[in-house]
Amino acid sequence: MSSNQKNFLLFLSLFVLRTGFGLLQARWFEVDQLQTYLIGLKSYTTGTWPWFGPDVNGIENGFHSQIPGALEGLLVGVPFHLLPIPEAPFLFLNLMSTAAVLLLAAYIHRRLPALSYPWLCLWIAIAPWSLHEATTVLNPSYVFLPSTLFFIGFLEATPTFSSDQLPAPWANAAMGLSIFWIMQFHFSYVYLLPLVAFSFFDQWRKERGAAGLGFFSLGALPPLGLVIPTYLKFGLGATNVASGFAVPFNWSNVGEFTTILARFLSLVSFEMPRFIGQTNHERYDFLLGHPLLLVPGAVLWIAGILQAVALLVLWFKKDHPAPGWAKIKWLLLMLWLMVEVSFWFTVKLPIAHIYFVLFPFIMFYSCYVWALFAGDGRWRTTAKVFLALGLFFQVVYALQLAPQCSIYPQREKVAKALQEKDYRLMGERRAGSLY
Repeated sequence: MSSNQKNFLLFLSLFVLRTGFGLLQARWFEVDQLQTYLIGLKSYTTGTWPWFGPDVNGIENGFHSQIPGALEGLLVGVPFHLLPIPEAPFLFLNLMSTAAVLLLAAYIHRRLPALSYPWLCLWIAIAPWSLHEATTVLNPSYVFLPSTLFFIGFLEATPTFSSDQLPAPWANAAMGLSIFWIMQFHFSYVYLLPLVAFSFFDQWRKERGAAGLGFFSLGALPPLGLVIPTYLKFGLGATNVASGFAVPFNWSNVGEFTTILARFLSLVSFEMPRFIGQTNHERYDFLLGHPLLLVPGAVLWIAGILQAVALLVLWFKKDHPAPGWAKIKWLLLMLWLMVEVSFWFTVKLPIAHIYFVLFPFIMFYSCYVWALFAGDGRWRTTAKVFLALGLFFQVVYALQLAPQCSIYPQREKVAKALQEKDYRLMGERRAGSLY
């Protein structure tokens, strides 16, 4: 079997896994999932331009608005034109999501060849935050691919970090495309702005900043073309939604210093407890109520904690066989400090999905750590067993919760909405929505 055939089978397998998980975990009974789907369904069934995307709702302050731009409505709604079935947005989303997994794994493998490419693909594909946050029709899911493109673009455009895997013009264009893509889905794009500034500063030192800015602008044009019409039609006042969460200072979030650190490192660990219950009591009850998941769940729970501890402790290691270790670990420190400080000036609770956009950066650092053990046969065996347990847990989890979480109890209703071109047969948009 040729390498191209193997890669195709790998992509197909992960696509089926992630699409199946997304369909079984659609959770339309949760407001955000339902409303995200409805924005695209409304655009398709009414034949209207989706001027605004994600709803912005602050449980902390009662704030409500929408992010300007048509990208979410189009990415959810256009697949219906190609395949008018309820599963269409999930299929399209997971084509992008799976492509992001393989792209991220390929880049990391080239930088850290000690780590197996198939192992990287499977680990990134089943990591809880990657699987739960990027496979269902929900706003952060559409951030996964552009955040991966930004990660690669930033590292390759910035001379300090570049490994010459991607020409600088393409790298800068990837940053421009990603920033204005993410901007139409989530406020977390602001975490990327200091990185863009640093990249251009570094490029200017190498006397290529002007060209970099030009290609960045070219990359930004397509997504910008989907948000500018909203500004022209509704003006700037109706589109200024970020200010609803800004505060002069939030002392409460300053006290969450260690919590943010733990969640930051757990983003790329097997943080399974986060997705099975809100409290430890609920998590114990979940595992006890699902005997097939009890033993692997307990093992993975402990493993996930140990992963996060290892990522913290080994940051202090001075030497690494792979080049670039010092630069990457200092970059990680700067990203974490940026996340910490950002929560000092917002009413938002320090929940990890807010900085999911940094997943590729943190995953890259974590792989540097795992590469330290790649030469140990016992570690490789342990890593394979860990992946097998993780895959088993995620598949059984999705199947066990499918009766209440999948799209299929409501599929007939959605199919009828598509057939009769009436999105209201599925549900109503939030009161006061701009679109």
